[in-house]
Amino acid sequence: MTTPTRATLEAALKNDVKLQKTAAQIAKDVTAGSYDLAILAEELGFALTSQDTDARVAGTNLLSSVLAGLPVDILNAQQLEFLTTFYTDRLRDHHNVMPAIIEGINALVHMKNLPSQYVPMILQSFFQHTTCQSQTRGDRTKLFNLFQYLTLHFKNELQTMAGDFLYGLINSIDGERDPRNLDIIFSFMPDFIANYPLLHLAEEMFEIFSCYFPIDFNPSKQDPTAITRDDLAGKLTNCLVATPVFAEWTVVLAVEKLESDLVVAKLDSIELLHQAALKFPPDVLEPHFEQIWQALKAETFPGGDNVEIVSMALKALAALLERAATVPSISQNYQTIVLGVVLPHLTDVNQRLFNPATAIALVCVAGDARYAAGRILNSFLLKLQAAAAQTPGSISAEQRNKLYHIIAQVYKLTGLRQALEQLDSRTTLAIQTDVIATLRLFEQEGFDDKQLDLQRASLAVLNECVPVLSEAQRALVYKALVQLISHPSINLDFTYLTVQLGALQPVELQSNFIDICIRNFEIFSNFIKRKIYANLLPLLPQMAFTQRILDLVMTQVFKTTTPDHVRLLALEALNTLLTQEDQRFVVELQQNSNLIHKLIELAQQTSPLPLEALDQIAAALSHIIQQLPVSEQYAIVSEYLPNLQLQVAADLYVAKGLLAYLHKDISLDDHFERLLHDLTDLSLHTQNEQLRVIAHHLLCSLVNKIEYNQANHSKLLVTIHKLKTAIKAGDVRAVEVLAWITKGLIVSGFADAAEIVGDLAELLDHPTLSTGAALAFDIISAEYPELDLPVVKYLYKQKFFHTILNKLGNKLAAYCVHHLKAFIYVLKATPHPVLKLNIEKLGPLLFKSLEYTEAQTLCIALGICENFVRQQDVYFQAHLGHLIPSCLELSKYKEHHTMQVRISALQLLYDCTKYPTFVLLPHKVDVTLALASALDDPKRLVRNMAVKARNAWYLVGAPSGD
Repeated sequence: MTTPTRATLEAALKNDVKLQKTAAQIAKDVTAGSYDLAILAEELGFALTSQDTDARVAGTNLLSSVLAGLPVDILNAQQLEFLTTFYTDRLRDHHNVMPAIIEGINALVHMKNLPSQYVPMILQSFFQHTTCQSQTRGDRTKLFNLFQYLTLHFKNELQTMAGDFLYGLINSIDGERDPRNLDIIFSFMPDFIANYPLLHLAEEMFEIFSCYFPIDFNPSKQDPTAITRDDLAGKLTNCLVATPVFAEWTVVLAVEKLESDLVVAKLDSIELLHQAALKFPPDVLEPHFEQIWQALKAETFPGGDNVEIVSMALKALAALLERAATVPSISQNYQTIVLGVVLPHLTDVNQRLFNPATAIALVCVAGDARYAAGRILNSFLLKLQAAAAQTPGSISAEQRNKLYHIIAQVYKLTGLRQALEQLDSRTTLAIQTDVIATLRLFEQEGFDDKQLDLQRASLAVLNECVPVLSEAQRALVYKALVQLISHPSINLDFTYLTVQLGALQPVELQSNFIDICIRNFEIFSNFIKRKIYANLLPLLPQMAFTQRILDLVMTQVFKTTTPDHVRLLALEALNTLLTQEDQRFVVELQQNSNLIHKLIELAQQTSPLPLEALDQIAAALSHIIQQLPVSEQYAIVSEYLPNLQLQVAADLYVAKGLLAYLHKDISLDDHFERLLHDLTDLSLHTQNEQLRVIAHHLLCSLVNKIEYNQANHSKLLVTIHKLKTAIKAGDVRAVEVLAWITKGLIVSGFADAAEIVGDLAELLDHPTLSTGAALAFDIISAEYPELDLPVVKYLYKQKFFHTILNKLGNKLAAYCVHHLKAFIYVLKATPHPVLKLNIEKLGPLLFKSLEYTEAQTLCIALGICENFVRQQDVYFQAHLGHLIPSCLELSKYKEHHTMQVRISALQLLYDCTKYPTFVLLPHKVDVTLALASALDDPKRLVRNMAVKARNAWYLVGAPSGD
């Protein structure tokens, strides 16, 4: 392109579209070196110096647009000097030219070669000849972004302006009301305030921000990207605490606004104090602490009904005390002031101020554990000693219980801050002696073992004070633990205490507790044995006790003379052990003791074990198998699987243990035909429901994992043909077995699964098998956490949904009962986005299903509808006339309307109130009247939901709820 002439420039300036197009082309040509920018400025002279304001606006716009389109490194210092002089002079021009000038200046300051000394010149001229607040909102946005850029990249140059830049910036911000511009200001000003000297303008800078506090702003509901009030409030708070110079004014502002009756003002004020505590050094805040404490005390002691305000105030106080802990003199001053108020109220649990005093006391401990914990514990000790001396007014059991719980929290907080050993031992030992004596009250004759609250509270204290227990106190604790674990009716959980003692005093714990439990294990009842397992197993990771505990469990599991009921307890303990330990431990245990072989031998012993014990053995085998390498899994399965007779219960449980969670890469081709045949026969013929369930799960998992080569495919087809033959004979069990096989095939993406689904769909018309066929779809769709199906086809649920929709299409259109019931089961497992894509087809089916009486189907349909309504789906909004009457009918107390159905219907009615008011108003009167009957439902949970739903409908259209 040639250098633009006056004629072409005049044509370009006639409208904005041509102007921007020309500017883009000129910028491109200047970048390519076709001509110099100075020539353009000379050619534009007619417009830039015109007496007509509109011409000057257009000319300046073109020049600024060209600058904005240039790379930041293309102009040299001489060119930028010329342009800077031009734009600073133009700041005297008519206000209509200002938007173009602002755009040009913005482009200039981003140029890499701009001499830094010109930045103060630009700003001086701007502040002298115009004001930010006289510009439009969009131009003010550009200016604030410009200021932000300059403060980040020209710090030294701005500091040379001293107070001139600060004063100009303050005037630019003063009066800004647009939330988007305030968001920009509040975002960059904290860093600016923290890094630039404020000189004599510090108070003026603070006042600029304090006038916005607390933020009073409600974003537009129609703007999805609107700035929220909380965002602005948080950023404003950062400005108010940006420098310690603001400390005095910040405290005064926060305390003043904290007196407001508005909750949001209180919360913002407390958060301001919280941030001040975090940002300002303790010595800066110390002169104002009394003022801050009085303000926070009014909100926490006793405090109001607003839990959030109380919680935030305690959080602010905690921050103050924790920061002060770095300066001992200041910390003790703070603690003395606060504890002087709350300590007198800590010793009488019946006082109204006891609970708020407790909360504040614990905050003090969190701040300075050594000082505060010592004073609080000493106060409690005096109360406990008075009770021990039977002084009039001594504490009751309930009071002692509450005191112990607070003492436990004090110990815990002190321990977390590594200050337990720094407490006065005379105080802690005396308190611990009292706690141990209270724990041992259960040893007295006539003790009511139903009232164990004091003992639980005592254990809570001991859990936290183990590191500071004396040797004599530990001896008493061991005696108490032995008595507790051997007590025939008391079952208190003290595992945490034994773990703590084991970590710190392993020799003592073993000789005084573990050895006694193991030595007398045989004579204890099952109740006590269960307690021993519960308390010893958590000690297993500690090396000092591992072998002793393992020996106990293994002996009880495998000893031939062990009674079945005792062995069952040991097997449960073994499974707990295998579950809680890591893979390395389980693998080593298998390698060292050949545990799998022993468990299989135990299951197959001559005298049959109860099914409960066999189930525990299967679980143990599964836990071990899952942790072993694939090669070892294969070797174990190859060794034991060929000899299993699955018609025998013990062998079936062993097969469950070996196969249920077997790695998917292990080939079972050699065993596939036999397993398929035996498990199918067992499922069809056994009368034991537990064995049938195991066979079903194994079949499902087996067909899911198997590799579908030609041989395996043929074997599977033989079994399916066998099941179809049984189905033709009317065997409902065969339908169930086929459903489990189909489930495994569908999840793995088996090609012929759709054909089997079609066969099951045809059974929905069968006169006797239709109910079983519908339940078959429930089996296929439902999730079973205990079922291992590792081969999962991508999007198999979506494919299954579309398969069923095609198979049942005509029958669904006719609303056939069993077909619709089966389809609802499928919908339960279908991802919501798939349902949403097909809602036009599914909607009528869902509404029709709400007319049926089967509780499970109703609950599923209501749940699906609820998911749509919660998202305010437009389809359901358009069909509230169908949905609401159905829900009202289902909310009534009738024989076939179970409690869950009624609650789900009421929940759906409640969720409907989130739709726009104009949609709900036609239904409001009918719903509120119809829900009156649900208020008298015999079930409390239904009544609660009815009240919630009716209140929501009653408020539809109310001014506060719209």
